[in-house]
Amino acid sequence: MSLSVSDYIYTGTIRHRRFVPFDHFFSYRIFMVYFDISKVEQILKKSWFWNVNKPSIVSFYREDYHGNQEQSLDDAVRSTIYQKTGRILKGPIRILTHLRYFGYCFNPVSFYYCFDQSDQNVELIMAEITNTPWKERHSYIVSDMRNNKSNLTASFGKDFHVSPFWGMDHQYEWIFTNPEKNLVVNMKNIKDQNKVFDATLTLERKAFNLKNLVLQTLSLPFMTVRIVFRIHWQALKLWIKGAHVFDHPNEIKVKVEDP
Repeated sequence: MSLSVSDYIYTGTIRHRRFVPFDHFFSYRIFMVYFDISKVEQILKKSWFWNVNKPSIVSFYREDYHGNQEQSLDDAVRSTIYQKTGRILKGPIRILTHLRYFGYCFNPVSFYYCFDQSDQNVELIMAEITNTPWKERHSYIVSDMRNNKSNLTASFGKDFHVSPFWGMDHQYEWIFTNPEKNLVVNMKNIKDQNKVFDATLTLERKAFNLKNLVLQTLSLPFMTVRIVFRIHWQALKLWIKGAHVFDHPNEIKVKVEDP
């Protein structure tokens, strides 16, 4: 039996494609959870398999996510969105993310789908990106979206260093489907009006229940550890192929300021 009719496990693939100065492609199986962040305690009930802020096979730890740890995640996200946009959100906020599996959590990106008061439409999306190895977090709030009923699209400039194999002079074009039976996120990097890279998340939802969470956790064990390993494995491949390595912008500033 599902824990909630609006909370799900999404399963599918993540695909990355690089187009310059050479082609580089990979695709991996993945699963993510999707739930109302105001109901963490209700959704992740204490059991032998999962817990909240305590060790377990699957855990939700507040410190793994956005904002002031003294606030609830729901309050922290609403506060950030108000500070950056002036909007007071009236509807629920649902996150698409990874939990902590076998004691380890890493999220390259978590998506916060912010619904209107009717809980029928996505009002805006906050994407929180974590880079590696720096473990810095940055949130893009996508509020000026074009909505054609099936897709939400937005374009904006890059202002956070993610990969050492890409510079900062990119524009982003993001496309989101509504989080329904099928969920797709397509994130393009544009430079000089040409697409140089894209990442596509293609997922299908399943009920958020103990059976499905056990099945996914055991079929794709150590999911978050595997993510970090794959990031470094693909980075090694790019380095071997001769991809240019860009300094972190903060390191560039230090070099300029040094006497």
